[in-house]
Amino acid sequence: MQNTIINLCDSLNRAIHEPLYHNFYNIPDELKYNQTFTSIDLIEDSQIAIEEFENAKSDGKDGRSTLLIYGLLQSFFLQQDALYHLYKCVINDKIKLIEFFDLFSFDKEVREVRNDIAGHPTDRNKTEFYFIAKGTISKYRFTYAGYTPNFRKVEVDLKAFISKQFDFTYRVQQTIQDDINKKIEMKKTEHRDIKLKEMIVGLDRNIQLIYRGIRDNERSFQGEWGISSVKDNIDKIRHELNLRYNENLPIGISESLRIIDYIIYRLNQWWNENTLLGNADAEIFLDSLKKQLEELEEMLTEIDEKFNK
Repeated sequence: MQNTIINLCDSLNRAIHEPLYHNFYNIPDELKYNQTFTSIDLIEDSQIAIEEFENAKSDGKDGRSTLLIYGLLQSFFLQQDALYHLYKCVINDKIKLIEFFDLFSFDKEVREVRNDIAGHPTDRNKTEFYFIAKGTISKYRFTYAGYTPNFRKVEVDLKAFISKQFDFTYRVQQTIQDDINKKIEMKKTEHRDIKLKEMIVGLDRNIQLIYRGIRDNERSFQGEWGISSVKDNIDKIRHELNLRYNENLPIGISESLRIIDYIIYRLNQWWNENTLLGNADAEIFLDSLKKQLEELEEMLTEIDEKFNK
């Protein structure tokens, strides 16, 4: 059962680093991003601690498991705080803690017990004082008492608390996951009708014009048309990609465009210097351009497929 929580942590970590989410919601606010992934880590670490409690043997003095109790209650508290801050980072940074608990119908007794006996038990709310009852206690059940100033006695069922914590944690994680997925889907929808691959189709014709500029004495003037057309198409593709990825292009695309830009720059430079015709270096550059455009087309096809899933 608990592994579901850890699996959701893994899923959430992947989701927040999905470029369509990360580029728009994390990179612009580094502080919030840092809090987002550390909150996910803390949810996972706390869950591991809860599992360790369930697997541990209670061999304390006279059967007491005070250390386990303190550790479990603190793990609950840390996980609750991490869930709250993760929710604030992803969904609603204005929500108050009590509103957050009410939203998910969380049994606040789980948190109150921790505050009573593992928070500030000898100075609770300045007027309340608590202690764990002495004597033999089981791993999952114990009694604590205190003065409010009236004497108060509380029976605690940790197995029930673990179940409530799991249910709360799972529902919060799933809500956050759904919100991230919704935001990613919205980004996809904005660009779904624009096919990037179609923006590169037809460049073969422009490659032929550039080749004439290098090798055809009579039609070498067409080389300029080919160079400018390729540049215009690449600029349009770059603009659309930047809209999709908020100026943070995937490394493969970024490197491909960088190389293509340089090839176009050199070809244009040779044209302006009137040294394109008969230029062997330009012919090698043109061959490299064709290969780069083929690789770019493959990457754009993959992006089109991703945006249409």
